[in-house]
Amino acid sequence: MAQDFLFPGNILSLHRAAVDKLAQQGDGDAALLYLCLAAGEHSGALPWGPERVEGAKNTLLQLGLIPEDQAVLPPVPQKLEDDRPPEYSAQDIAQALQSQAGFRDLVPAVEQVLGKVLSPADLKILYTLYDFLGLPPEVLLTLTGWCAQQAKAKGPGRKPTLPQIRREAYKWQKAGIDTLEAADAHLRRLSRLNQRGAEIIQLLFGESRTPVAREAEYLDQWIQKGFSDDLLLLARDRTIYHLQGFKWNYMNGILNRWREKGLTTVEAVEAYDRTHRPAYAKPRPAAGPAPSPGQRTVVSREAVDRMFQEFQPTDPKKEG
Repeated sequence: MAQDFLFPGNILSLHRAAVDKLAQQGDGDAALLYLCLAAGEHSGALPWGPERVEGAKNTLLQLGLIPEDQAVLPPVPQKLEDDRPPEYSAQDIAQALQSQAGFRDLVPAVEQVLGKVLSPADLKILYTLYDFLGLPPEVLLTLTGWCAQQAKAKGPGRKPTLPQIRREAYKWQKAGIDTLEAADAHLRRLSRLNQRGAEIIQLLFGESRTPVAREAEYLDQWIQKGFSDDLLLLARDRTIYHLQGFKWNYMNGILNRWREKGLTTVEAVEAYDRTHRPAYAKPRPAAGPAPSPGQRTVVSREAVDRMFQEFQPTDPKKEG
C-alpha cells in the first residue's frame, strides 16, 4: 500500500541543493537516474538503453552531482579495459599469423587502411582486440576505418595509432558492438549526430567546423530530444540577451525547461511568455545573428541612454 513507503528506514533523503539543480535543469531522465544512485541502485533499475543512460549521466556530470568515476551501468560479465589481457609473446603472434586465418587476413587489411606496416607492438595490440576481446575481423576493420576517418577530419595526412584504436575497441566491446550489423548501425548513428551537430554549430554561430567534445555532449542531447532549428535559435538569443554572451549550459537549461513545460515550438514559447510575463517585462528578442561562443555583444551609448530614460520615474505634476 502507499503508506508502506513512509515507514522509517525506507525514507530516502536528498540534499536541497541537488533537488534545486535537478528542478532547474528540467531533465526527468537525470532526476530518475540520480534517485536510483542515491538509493544505492544503478541504471539497471531503469528500463533504459545505454544511450539514454549515457545522456542522463552526462547531465548529472554537468550539474556536478556525481563524480567522474561514478559507476552508473550495472555490472555485467564482460571484459573491461582494466582487465589484464595475456602477455602475448612474439612467438604467440607468429603462431597466430600461421594458424588463424581470420587474424592473418586482418593484418594486411589494417595495414592498408593505416598506410603503414604494423610494428611488433602494433601486432600485439591488434591480436589482443582479436583474441582477448573477441571482436571479429570485419568489426575490427570497420572500427579501424572509422578511426582513420576521424583522424583525417582533424587534419590532412593524420592517421590513428593502434593504442587509439584499442581505446575505441574497448568502448565498442563494452557497448556490445560485436557484429558487422551492429557496427554499421552504430556508425550510421554517429554520422547522423556528427552531421547534425555541425549543422547546429553553423546555425548558431555561422561557423563551419566539427564540435569539440564538450560541445558535442550538449548537441547530442539536443539532437536526441529533437529540438527544432527555430527553437535552438530562440534559446540562443535568450541566452545572449540575459548574459550578454553565450554559455552552453545556460542555453541547455532554457531548452530543458521549455521541454519540461511541453513547449516544443517557438509559437508555444511565445504564447506561454505572453500569459506568464509580468506587466513590466519587455518583449524577448527575436532570433538573429549571434556572436561566437564567449564573444560579448556591444551595447551602444545611445541604447544605454534610452534604457535609463525609460526607467526614470515620471513627474505627476508635469503629466497633469
